[in-house]
Amino acid sequence: MLETQSAVTTTAGNDNTGRLGESLSISTDENFVVAGGPDTNSLGSDGSTRFLNSGLVKLFVWDPSTFKYGVLTTLRPPTDGSTLNENANFGWAHKISEPGVSSVRTTPDKYLFVSAPGHDNDTGRVYMYTWGVGADGSTYDRWTQDYTLEAPDGGSGQRFGHRVAANDNGDILAVSSLAPGSAGDVR
Repeated sequence: MLETQSAVTTTAGNDNTGRLGESLSISTDENFVVAGGPDTNSLGSDGSTRFLNSGLVKLFVWDPSTFKYGVLTTLRPPTDGSTLNENANFGWAHKISEPGVSSVRTTPDKYLFVSAPGHDNDTGRVYMYTWGVGADGSTYDRWTQDYTLEAPDGGSGQRFGHRVAANDNGDILAVSSLAPGSAGDVR
């Protein structure tokens, strides 16, 4: 069941610092809106370990019967249980790519790129997700993480994923880094 809302916040658990909406993007077919909350705190799988500023993205999907966007899902940074996601800022930047001019919600070839420039002491990462359409056309629709991209040079302080841009086909991705110093870098 899709929950339609006109306003969404990330104030659960007394976390009023998440900055949901700090980054926004919309799909070409206008069926998806993505809102990043890069400073949202999260709990580890043990239910008690708190990861400060790990971040999240909320995906909203258009409901043509209500003429509103409803919350589809919330994505959090993948974790191995370590503290590498502390201050990851997952959702700092993102982009949805949809090949084809006639893309609709059920078009399977959609890609979502989400950055986490603070991951592992500001080394940074970009995660790629693929849209999957369920067998019945809606019940099992979901975004699945497929790839993790890291800065070719590595090293802390780069903030790889500071900004992301991609073409509509999703086969060309540009990722910027702050890089040590103030020069910046685009890959």
